[in-house]
Amino acid sequence: IALDIARRLKRRLEAQTSTEVLLTRDTDVTLPLGERVAIAHAKNADLFVSIHLNFVPNKPINIIETFYFGPGTDAASLELARLENSGQGPGMSELREIIERMETQLRREESPRLAAAIQSSLYRNSHRENSGVLDYGTKRGPFVVLNQAEVPAVLAEVSCLSNRAEEERLGTPGHREDIAAYLETGILDYLRNGETTHESKK
Repeated sequence: IALDIARRLKRRLEAQTSTEVLLTRDTDVTLPLGERVAIAHAKNADLFVSIHLNFVPNKPINIIETFYFGPGTDAASLELARLENSGQGPGMSELREIIERMETQLRREESPRLAAAIQSSLYRNSHRENSGVLDYGTKRGPFVVLNQAEVPAVLAEVSCLSNRAEEERLGTPGHREDIAAYLETGILDYLRNGETTHESKK
């Protein structure tokens, strides 16, 4: 599902702008977390957006949240980072050291702004379609996939697979296209230096 959304986002961005959009994978395979960032570095990427689908056991909620790299601010964020990191790359204690060393001015200033633009578009547009979706906002999190990025980088949890109704919607091409449109709007809002539109063109 995440791959399909990424492909749709790539097509949309390349149709609307002169931007070259690169995918870290174009087939349904799993890449090591560090390799994903390495691809971005090798291609001199200007932005890094990691697309994920959340899963909240025992809670039939649909949430949207967007992370940028930094020390986790709550237990749920730390647990999500632990699951996403899944033993690849440095451990949590090493990540704390990385956090202290690596927070460049660029990421401190730009990653939160990119996260805010994407989160705003995802939530506002998703809420128009489904009033039950919850806005969990932007948060810092010690995600391995973001920790070496030297460009504005975010991890967007665009939907929630553990919500049965949302799982059914995700099975439809139209809903995945909508999510790609919401991501596109957030990225373009960010590139326009904060002149938000919020309304996605489907």
